[in-house]
Amino acid sequence: MPLHILIVDDEPDELDAWRALLRRKGYNVQTASTAEQALQKCDEHRFDLVVLDYVMPRMKGLELLARIRKKLPLVRSILISGKLDEKLQEQDIRESIRSEVEVDKYLRKPASNDELLGAITALFQEKQPGRAWDAIAGDLLKGEESSIKKARGAQSKLNKHIKKS
Repeated sequence: MPLHILIVDDEPDELDAWRALLRRKGYNVQTASTAEQALQKCDEHRFDLVVLDYVMPRMKGLELLARIRKKLPLVRSILISGKLDEKLQEQDIRESIRSEVEVDKYLRKPASNDELLGAITALFQEKQPGRAWDAIAGDLLKGEESSIKKARGAQSKLNKHIKKS
């Protein structure tokens, strides 16, 4: 059964290109150009993976991911940003925000087709370090702490690594 993937980006060219690429590779793909559209699609469909842009109007990618995880606690994620400092390694990003929100993979824009496909393949073939997904889902469902508040804390940490343009 093919993976069900939601791609969220406010750039229509990115959405069209990635949708076409992933569909050619046999994935079931939906797209959303706003956070609101993404949340609505998550009410209507079950996704295995969400690929989302970090910088979008009205809601940053980490907050959107936290809201999506309230609906789909076990969804995997790839966060993409063109604004992250190139010197920052993926492991450094992961460690700086891990306590607030779980993101599986980080890619920098412009991400190549091979990078995106490689990240998806790796994500579903490797055992991920860190907390077990059932523990993450349990925390989200119990509502021990506001995942939205945690996502905003993670955004603040990640914003320190954003390039000033």
